[in-house]
Amino acid sequence: MSIAPEHASSGSSARGILLNPSGRVLGSRNAILTGTANRHHVPDFEGCLSLKSVISGSVVWETPGRRYELHENTYLLLNDHQRYTMTIDSARKATTFCIFFERGFVEDIFRAETLPTAALLDRPATDDAAEQQLEFVERIEPQGPIRRDLQGLRNRLAKRALASDGSTTDLFHLAERLLAQHAHTQLAASRLPAVHTSTREELLRRVLRGRDLLLSSLAGSVSLNDAARAACLSPFHFHRAFRTAFGVTPHHYAIRHRLERARHLLRTTGHSITEICFETGFESLGSFSSLFRRTYGITPSEWRSSRRHRSAN
Repeated sequence: MSIAPEHASSGSSARGILLNPSGRVLGSRNAILTGTANRHHVPDFEGCLSLKSVISGSVVWETPGRRYELHENTYLLLNDHQRYTMTIDSARKATTFCIFFERGFVEDIFRAETLPTAALLDRPATDDAAEQQLEFVERIEPQGPIRRDLQGLRNRLAKRALASDGSTTDLFHLAERLLAQHAHTQLAASRLPAVHTSTREELLRRVLRGRDLLLSSLAGSVSLNDAARAACLSPFHFHRAFRTAFGVTPHHYAIRHRLERARHLLRTTGHSITEICFETGFESLGSFSSLFRRTYGITPSEWRSSRRHRSAN
């Protein structure tokens, strides 16, 4: 029996991490919420710092003025005290896997990594809420170290093989990844063409809003104008800033991640290649197969066969 995603449950513990607890305790302890459903809705919930991921299917999270649709190879970062709704409404079941951090947990790691040892000895902890809370740029992120860590954590949870110290090591590692990504975001902002730091940071926030639309639309195509409109930038300004920040054009970025999603579906589902072609937004099987081969060196059917052969051995 699966547990509905983000649904108040029995509050069982996976060696120290709360597993599917009541929403009332989120933020007071590190917690995992996971489950599978065709239809589920969580209205107007105020969460803590969290990472949302989808193991299969697609799920929509909405914050005031923003809409994020997550697929199998993306995840979403939301800040503490952000209000949101979550919706699953699909003929195919969707499975979520979400981490909710205890308030102050990530901030404590940040202090330990950035303050000198003498300062940490003088002040092992801080009660200043303003000093404690970190503000992350909320956005969708594609496949990467954090997404792989989430998948690995889920696999170990399924095998009852989490770290023997109450999974604290797993959460420390995930928080360190999150902080490294935060630093990387600041570095990306520094590359943008603006004089003032605040202007560069605002420009990156807008570019990331356009990228969110691209990553929310892996089942279809989004025009440059649509992405630029989401970013509140002109098409040329968005295109130039995006390429500066990420090293590729918005079009090539979207194609790359649609192909990555197709490769994931080929490996993890029994969907036909034609179904996967249209599910990842390509208009014809011929163009999909040709682009897949040009990118990965083999056709979709050859790639699927090679993965099955490796699994069998």
